[in-house]
Amino acid sequence: MKTVKSIFASFILIALVSFSAFAGAGSKVIAVVNKAEWCPTCQKNGMRAMETFKANNEDMAVHFIANDLTDDESKKKSAEALEEVGLATVMAEYKGTGVVYFFDAESKELINQVSVAKSNEELAEAVAMAKRGAE
Repeated sequence: MKTVKSIFASFILIALVSFSAFAGAGSKVIAVVNKAEWCPTCQKNGMRAMETFKANNEDMAVHFIANDLTDDESKKKSAEALEEVGLATVMAEYKGTGVVYFFDAESKELINQVSVAKSNEELAEAVAMAKRGAE
Protein backbone atom coordinates (compact mmCIF):
# COMPACT_ATOMS: atom_id res chain seq x y z
CA MET A 1 0.00 0.00 0.00
CA LYS A 2 2.88 2.36 0.80
CA THR A 3 4.26 1.78 -2.70
CA VAL A 4 0.93 2.67 -4.30
CA LYS A 5 0.71 5.85 -2.20
CA SER A 6 4.29 6.74 -3.07
CA ILE A 7 3.66 6.22 -6.78
CA PHE A 8 0.46 8.25 -6.64
CA ALA A 9 2.14 11.05 -4.67
CA SER A 10 4.94 11.10 -7.25
CA PHE A 11 2.36 11.32 -10.02
CA ILE A 12 0.65 14.27 -8.30
CA LEU A 13 4.02 16.00 -7.85
CA ILE A 14 4.95 15.42 -11.49
CA ALA A 15 1.58 16.80 -12.61
CA LEU A 16 1.97 19.84 -10.35
CA VAL A 17 5.54 20.45 -11.52
CA SER A 18 4.55 20.02 -15.18
CA PHE A 19 1.54 22.29 -14.79
CA SER A 20 3.55 24.99 -13.02
CA ALA A 21 6.41 24.65 -15.53
CA PHE A 22 3.96 25.64 -18.25
CA ALA A 23 3.53 29.03 -16.62
CA GLY A 24 6.97 29.15 -14.96
CA ALA A 25 8.23 32.16 -16.91
CA GLY A 26 5.75 34.49 -15.18
CA SER A 27 6.14 33.00 -11.72
CA LYS A 28 7.24 35.17 -8.81
CA VAL A 29 8.25 32.26 -6.59
CA ILE A 30 10.14 29.03 -7.16
CA ALA A 31 9.19 26.26 -4.76
CA VAL A 32 11.64 23.38 -4.50
CA VAL A 33 10.04 20.21 -3.18
CA ASN A 34 12.67 17.99 -1.56
CA LYS A 35 11.38 14.44 -1.72
CA ALA A 36 12.60 10.87 -1.71
CA GLU A 37 10.91 7.52 -2.19
CA TRP A 38 12.39 6.30 1.10
CA CYS A 39 11.17 9.34 3.08
CA PRO A 40 8.33 8.38 5.49
CA THR A 41 7.14 12.01 5.75
CA CYS A 42 6.91 12.21 1.95
CA GLN A 43 5.08 8.89 1.74
CA LYS A 44 2.57 9.82 4.40
CA ASN A 45 1.93 13.46 3.45
CA GLY A 46 3.20 14.05 -0.08
CA MET A 47 -0.04 13.49 -1.98
CA ARG A 48 -2.13 15.63 0.38
CA ALA A 49 0.46 18.41 0.40
CA MET A 50 0.75 18.51 -3.39
CA GLU A 51 -3.03 18.69 -3.75
CA THR A 52 -3.08 21.59 -1.27
CA PHE A 53 -0.28 23.41 -3.10
CA LYS A 54 -2.06 22.97 -6.43
CA ALA A 55 -5.35 24.28 -5.01
CA ASN A 56 -3.57 27.36 -3.65
CA ASN A 57 -1.61 28.13 -6.82
CA GLU A 58 -4.35 28.69 -9.37
CA ASP A 59 -2.75 32.02 -10.33
CA MET A 60 0.48 30.13 -11.17
CA ALA A 61 2.58 32.61 -9.16
CA VAL A 62 4.57 29.67 -7.75
CA HIS A 63 6.68 27.45 -10.00
CA PHE A 64 7.18 24.04 -8.36
CA ILE A 65 10.33 21.99 -8.96
CA ALA A 66 10.86 18.46 -7.67
CA ASN A 67 14.23 17.81 -6.06
CA ASP A 68 14.24 14.02 -5.87
CA LEU A 69 16.85 12.86 -3.37
CA THR A 70 16.03 9.15 -3.67
CA ASP A 71 19.31 8.05 -5.26
CA ASP A 72 22.28 9.32 -7.27
CA GLU A 73 20.41 9.14 -10.59
CA SER A 74 17.40 11.10 -9.33
CA LYS A 75 19.72 13.63 -7.65
CA LYS A 76 21.53 14.19 -10.95
CA LYS A 77 18.27 14.80 -12.85
CA SER A 78 17.06 17.13 -10.14
CA ALA A 79 20.35 19.06 -10.18
CA GLU A 80 19.81 19.76 -13.88
CA ALA A 81 16.33 21.16 -13.22
CA LEU A 82 17.64 23.27 -10.34
CA GLU A 83 20.43 24.60 -12.56
CA GLU A 84 17.86 25.71 -15.14
CA VAL A 85 16.22 28.00 -12.56
CA GLY A 86 19.48 29.14 -10.96
CA LEU A 87 19.08 27.29 -7.67
CA ALA A 88 21.59 24.42 -7.92
CA THR A 89 24.19 26.11 -5.73
CA VAL A 90 21.67 27.50 -3.26
CA MET A 91 19.95 24.13 -2.76
CA ALA A 92 23.22 22.43 -1.81
CA GLU A 93 22.62 23.50 1.80
CA TYR A 94 18.96 22.43 1.90
CA LYS A 95 18.98 18.64 2.06
CA GLY A 96 15.95 17.84 4.23
CA THR A 97 13.30 15.63 2.63
CA GLY A 98 9.62 16.27 3.10
CA VAL A 99 10.28 20.00 2.97
CA VAL A 100 9.31 22.66 0.44
CA TYR A 101 11.60 25.68 0.10
CA PHE A 102 10.15 28.87 -1.40
CA PHE A 103 12.55 31.25 -3.18
CA ASP A 104 12.07 34.64 -4.79
CA ALA A 105 12.31 33.88 -8.54
CA GLU A 106 14.47 36.95 -9.22
CA SER A 107 16.80 37.25 -6.25
CA LYS A 108 16.90 33.51 -5.43
CA GLU A 109 16.61 34.39 -1.75
CA LEU A 110 14.78 32.00 0.56
CA ILE A 111 11.36 33.39 1.49
CA ASN A 112 10.16 30.55 3.71
CA GLN A 113 9.98 26.80 4.05
CA VAL A 114 7.39 24.31 5.20
CA SER A 115 7.25 20.62 6.01
CA VAL A 116 4.73 18.63 3.99
CA ALA A 117 3.63 17.16 7.34
CA LYS A 118 1.97 20.47 8.29
CA SER A 119 -1.80 20.89 8.11
CA ASN A 120 -3.51 21.92 4.88
CA GLU A 121 -4.12 25.36 6.39
CA GLU A 122 -0.44 25.78 7.25
CA LEU A 123 0.58 24.65 3.76
CA ALA A 124 -1.85 27.13 2.17
CA GLU A 125 -0.48 29.90 4.40
CA ALA A 126 3.10 28.99 3.38
CA VAL A 127 2.15 29.46 -0.29
CA ALA A 128 0.40 32.78 0.48
CA MET A 129 3.40 33.97 2.53
CA ALA A 130 5.79 33.09 -0.28
CA LYS A 131 3.68 35.03 -2.78
CA ARG A 132 3.60 38.06 -0.47
CA GLY A 133 7.35 37.76 0.14
CA ALA A 134 8.08 37.96 -3.57
CA GLU A 135 6.06 41.13 -4.15
